[in-house]
Amino acid sequence: MSLKENERRKRGINMNKVTLENHNNFKKYFIVFICMVIQAIPFGIAQNIQPLFIPHVVSEFGFTLSGFSLIFTIGALASSIASPILGKLFGKVGIKTIFISGTMVSSFGFFMFSRSSTLPEFYFWNAICQIGCIFFSALAVPYLIQQWFPKKGRGKALGIAFAGGSIGNVFLQQITEHLLSHYGSSITYAIFGVVSAIVSLPIILLFIRLPKEDEINLNDDTVEEDLKKLHIQEFEGLGVSENVKKPAFWIFGIGYAIVGISISALSTQYATYFTNGLNLPSAVVGILGSLFAVFCLFGNVGGGVLFDKLGTLKTMTLSMILQSTAVIALLLAMNIKGLAYLYSIAYGLNVFSYMSAPAFMATDLFGKKDSSVMLGFIQLFFAFGFAGGSTIFGLIVDKTGVFTTAWLVILACVVTGYVLLLTAIKMLKKDKRELIGHNK
Repeated sequence: MSLKENERRKRGINMNKVTLENHNNFKKYFIVFICMVIQAIPFGIAQNIQPLFIPHVVSEFGFTLSGFSLIFTIGALASSIASPILGKLFGKVGIKTIFISGTMVSSFGFFMFSRSSTLPEFYFWNAICQIGCIFFSALAVPYLIQQWFPKKGRGKALGIAFAGGSIGNVFLQQITEHLLSHYGSSITYAIFGVVSAIVSLPIILLFIRLPKEDEINLNDDTVEEDLKKLHIQEFEGLGVSENVKKPAFWIFGIGYAIVGISISALSTQYATYFTNGLNLPSAVVGILGSLFAVFCLFGNVGGGVLFDKLGTLKTMTLSMILQSTAVIALLLAMNIKGLAYLYSIAYGLNVFSYMSAPAFMATDLFGKKDSSVMLGFIQLFFAFGFAGGSTIFGLIVDKTGVFTTAWLVILACVVTGYVLLLTAIKMLKKDKRELIGHNK
């Protein structure tokens, strides 16, 4: 074979490799797009629109506001308890079965709100709805992304996938308000329960799948070089039984639970504070909510990129800064109301701290072994904190009659929670380096 023929052959082989890699990249990001749709519709219905039903349901059935609001606490507790149990099913049950089970349970639970008339019924069906939601969203989406992005680009992919919830929320909010004003709560519940199931089922059956062996470049040397540049090392880890014995695991869990308290208050009480504490017009409150949603898009995608580029410790340190900024902006807004916009920007950018962060931290800090179960534990810790945050904030405001004290307590939660969390991350990173070095 001549030198020119040999060069042409090599060039042809390289072109085929590039073509195959581009084709596989299309498949990978198509899966990310499908996850975005899942987050936009069934997740958005289960998680984002329930607050809009509150005044209608309270008025229609004569519930107290605090009584009906308990559905959020009960839903969070139910899903958090179920999370580690459901995490054990991954790798044992088909991925389509997992997604179908989760979305159908969530859709059915939401539909059954339309048949509920007592508080215990609403509590029960929200628990069912949230268990289904955490199965297909908080657990299944990260598991699927991890399979398609085993090494490079996982954080970015998670960020893009979870951005679907923010995109869907922009449309769902307007549609929900329209339906509630025309048809009332029961019919609107039924419509969204059916829509959630109808949208989910064909998408899952047609497109959700795990990658084939030749669709991911596990042995690509360039991937290994890129990982070295990114200071990322994938490791198997010790599994659940060994990880739960580590003090760092429990410090991490307690820290993330306290962070969950602050996130709960920031996510659920801002509108009440803007309306009753700052006396802002409803139009301004709406603008602040929309601004938050816009920056959530940047936060989801940008947070994923930061996890890939900077790693867990630096990215979660940035999260602490953003969340502290959001709370301080709310405190100072009592005198400088324009700082309410800073809250929307900072807290929107920080959305990665509770959307993509748990999935990334599960594998980065604890390893691939039992990663779905470890993710379940992380979600459990966070959910316990989140379940109590709004109630704690409300009790402080009721007892003191002022919002300032409540926000100071939340700021203390931010500082305490992140100090514990970052300390645990440092400890776990050290253990990880020692384990990787030992296995070489």
